[in-house]
Amino acid sequence: MSFLHFLNLIIKNLKWLILIPIILAATIYYFTRHEKKVYASESTIYTGIASGYSLNGAIKADFYATSNAFDNLLSLIQSRETKLDVAIGLLAEHLSLPKHNPEVLTWGAYDDLSKLIPDSVRKAVVKPTIAQTRAAIMAYMNSSADNPIYNLINSKAAYYSISALNNIQSTRINSSDLIKVSYETNDPFICKRTLELLEQTFVEKYKALKEGQTGSVVEYFEEQTKKAFAKLDSVERIFLEFNKNNDIINYYEQTKAVAGEKENLYALNHSLEMDEMASSKSLDKVNESIKGRVYQSLYSSDIINEREKLSDVYNKIATTEILNKDNTGKKQLDSLKTVANSLENKIRNSLTQLNIESNTPNGIPTKNVLDEWLKTTLAFEQSKAKLTVMDKRKKEFTEEYRKFAPLGAILKKIERQISVSEQEYLQLLHDLNLAKLSQQNTELTSKLNVVDPPFLPLKPNASKRMILVAVGFIAGFVVVLSVILGHALINKTLLEPARALKIVDLPLLGLYPLLNDNPKFLEKADLRLLQQLLAKVNPQEKPVYLGFISTQKGEGKTTIIDVLEKELVGLNYTVERQLLLPTVEYRQLGITMPLTLAAHQWEWDGERTLAERRGKDFVLIEFPALDKTVIKPGSFPPLNQAVLVCRANRIWDKRDKEMVSIFTRTTGSKPSFVLNGVETDFAEEYIGEVPKKRNAFRSFIKKIVKFEFGNRKAIRRGLN
Repeated sequence: MSFLHFLNLIIKNLKWLILIPIILAATIYYFTRHEKKVYASESTIYTGIASGYSLNGAIKADFYATSNAFDNLLSLIQSRETKLDVAIGLLAEHLSLPKHNPEVLTWGAYDDLSKLIPDSVRKAVVKPTIAQTRAAIMAYMNSSADNPIYNLINSKAAYYSISALNNIQSTRINSSDLIKVSYETNDPFICKRTLELLEQTFVEKYKALKEGQTGSVVEYFEEQTKKAFAKLDSVERIFLEFNKNNDIINYYEQTKAVAGEKENLYALNHSLEMDEMASSKSLDKVNESIKGRVYQSLYSSDIINEREKLSDVYNKIATTEILNKDNTGKKQLDSLKTVANSLENKIRNSLTQLNIESNTPNGIPTKNVLDEWLKTTLAFEQSKAKLTVMDKRKKEFTEEYRKFAPLGAILKKIERQISVSEQEYLQLLHDLNLAKLSQQNTELTSKLNVVDPPFLPLKPNASKRMILVAVGFIAGFVVVLSVILGHALINKTLLEPARALKIVDLPLLGLYPLLNDNPKFLEKADLRLLQQLLAKVNPQEKPVYLGFISTQKGEGKTTIIDVLEKELVGLNYTVERQLLLPTVEYRQLGITMPLTLAAHQWEWDGERTLAERRGKDFVLIEFPALDKTVIKPGSFPPLNQAVLVCRANRIWDKRDKEMVSIFTRTTGSKPSFVLNGVETDFAEEYIGEVPKKRNAFRSFIKKIVKFEFGNRKAIRRGLN
């Protein structure tokens, strides 16, 4: 479809394109005559989400975290629970009014509320304070699913229903920290108060939500920290009792001291053993040299008693020296040494007396031998006494080692438990501090500040009535235009020559417009059809037989023959018309005819010969519709040109194609077709412009549409 055809289609249906949209617009205008005035208010809230500060300094920008935070906040504003709290709060305030207050709501809103809530319900829920009234309304609403308040909240009523509060709009202002909340309703006072209640409600909910998140975390870490501290304290008590029970001050220092003492003890023991052995050998040699009466005197009871006493004192001295290295028993040691000196002197005196009485058998002076014996005996007794004490000390060290050996493993286990418990406690304490810091930070950052509070709208919004009327008109125009274009696009008729050529699949002889077109245009169409016909035949072959056929009745064969006959006669051609009726029509006329054209073969030959004798130039033969005719092969009269006439406003289907194909096969003549009844818009392309007066504007528009530029008068002269 070309643009010109589109414009012509619009012009043809212009009355519907104007009438229906006007009716629709008028209907909308009528039904919106009682449109209520709408008041709008808005508020701006600062959130600090994107560029606020925390206890740790400036918050680092995170697009996804910021976007998520704003989504949560906007979802909280639009949540049903928030709107329910607002509706309950607004209803509580209005029900608590003893009479109409023009500064709270208009009379119309007050009157509507009185009709929605019966007096019995009002008396049941109204309490001394607004908070108590809110609680009573909530309890009454939840008492059943069929009470006035529940029905009001879940209805579509203005002001107090969830549906009405869905008009609340909340958006983030660009990429800032600001949120704009707006609301529209029919009452300016309720509009403002609704926004105020909304801000109070969702700010409290947001704060409780943010603090609740960190509060639960803090409670968890506080509980876990207390448990960890109790566990650590319990293990430390075990450690303390263990040290008390085992006399441990510092296990590792004590074991180190014991180990060092052991090494010294064994070294000293080894030295004492060597001294004792040396003293024993020396004493044996001295005893060998004083055998006889001197020996007996030396080992008499007095000297032996003194020697045993001295040995006992030496044992005590050795014990005191070994066990009291820090000089704590110095007095006792000095006393023992004094006793030892006294005993040594007694033994020396006894030996001096013995020296006077005798000499040694070997002639050695007794004094020298006795001095040597005394020296050796004293050294031997001292060594023996120290070894005795050393043996006892070694046993004590063995017991000490047996005691300290298992204590180390147990102590290590207890210390490991203390270390693990301490680390756990310290980590939980650290996490608790972080949670508390986060809690404090949340309390600081969760505060929403209203920077632009709601205002009282004094003027209603501009009416949308005219916009609705305009939209209705445009919608009506679009719908009608869509129907027209849809009908044109889904039209399956032959319609115009270009489409007919593709569908019929036969050579196009010409076309003829609708008969109700401009008479001058019809004259041009007659001329154009004659030109196209003469281009197909040779008038020198007299007579020229033209057969006009159609697949159905009423295609316009007679009209086309009339046009051609008139035009041929106007060119001084002699024309003869012949009409062949189908058998059924012959019978209707009372004429007996055969069922097929075969019986007419001789008659056709006769007619042809007669026409030739008469000297006719053209013979125009109109045949009956092919759907009512049976043609026997070889019986159809020879034609110079077969013309198939088709209506442009009909659908060409497979049956038509099949009939044309049968005609071509049985007659040996392939017809050309004439498209009859073509609309002027399509006919103009083949016939020429419709000759009529057009104003300058229409002529200009048509030139623009056809891309025809220039002035014909500038190149035309005279009659040329």
